[in-house]
Amino acid sequence: MRRINYIYQLERWPNFVFDLPKLTNALGRIQFLQGRLHGQMEQLTPELRKQAIINALSAETQASCDIEAAHFDQLEIESAVARSLKIRIPDMVPSGGMAKGAAEMVVQAAAKHDKKLSSEQLCQWHTLLYPSEKGITIGAWRNHRLDIKDPKTGNIRFAAPDPDLLMGEMKRFIQWINQDLETHPLIKSGIAHLWFLTLHPFEDGNGQLSRAISLSLIAASEAGLPRYHAPSVILLKEKETYFQMLENTQSGNLDITEWLQWYMAIIEKSITELKLVQAEVITKQKLEEKMEFKGLTINQKQVLRTLSKQEKPYFTSADWAAVAGYSKDTALREIRTLLNLRLIQKLSHGGRSTRYRIAN
Repeated sequence: MRRINYIYQLERWPNFVFDLPKLTNALGRIQFLQGRLHGQMEQLTPELRKQAIINALSAETQASCDIEAAHFDQLEIESAVARSLKIRIPDMVPSGGMAKGAAEMVVQAAAKHDKKLSSEQLCQWHTLLYPSEKGITIGAWRNHRLDIKDPKTGNIRFAAPDPDLLMGEMKRFIQWINQDLETHPLIKSGIAHLWFLTLHPFEDGNGQLSRAISLSLIAASEAGLPRYHAPSVILLKEKETYFQMLENTQSGNLDITEWLQWYMAIIEKSITELKLVQAEVITKQKLEEKMEFKGLTINQKQVLRTLSKQEKPYFTSADWAAVAGYSKDTALREIRTLLNLRLIQKLSHGGRSTRYRIAN
């Protein structure tokens, strides 16, 4: 009798089951939050709504990359997202490689709510993620065994299905995505996330692709309305739990109620946190308008943008010097200029340790 270690080895795979009544309340809350969110965003100006979309898709792209330990500059990601949306933002920077490809994939996924998924689309997304990678097979299903190991211990956390099964398994997965019109899109998003990661069809990049597929199904639940929240931001914050939930579910049985409850909570949190993002969008836009009106240099604008995103509510001349790459004396002269322009405010006295904040 063969040993069963993972759900894909079960006789009834992939006939997932779940207790719908246990998910109904969460679905209702999410749909209410989605409706309220879009109502709030409609009250903003068109320019602020565009910025909110860029912020959300940039945050989604960056967090999804960060989960896989692929770290990129925030402005590079924002510039790539804006280019994909054909929207200009202040002081756009060049973007290429995985940063550009990951941004394009997320933008495409968010807009794919009413289109069918295909193996060609998945392979194209995989190619976007690895435009110049030579060490792995790009844009095609893997052709060798794949074990997912714990980076700290080296222990195998999950062994993916044999490569000779992938053609049939991926055909079945894609057919389900396109033909199942009865399952609620939010539940379908959670199932697809787990199912795709269980198959692990590519040599690398499966995590980012699974989150892109999920994003497209979340967009379907909103009838194609603009995407203002970023689930991967919450997944990144709960990364260890995320990986443990996947591991537990993949080595359990086909009742995935617990996974779906956890996944619904992630989506709900991502919408709730948008309140903070919305406030940041308005603050950011006001800062951009002030900087443009006052005629700041590109470098001054970039320093102010960087300092406005840090967690602490103040900065010092040493912070300014570090971000700008100036000497502290040069930083102090620039700070005095911005004080005179009323773009920043002094919080306390104390020479070089004086604290400042960006003016409201």
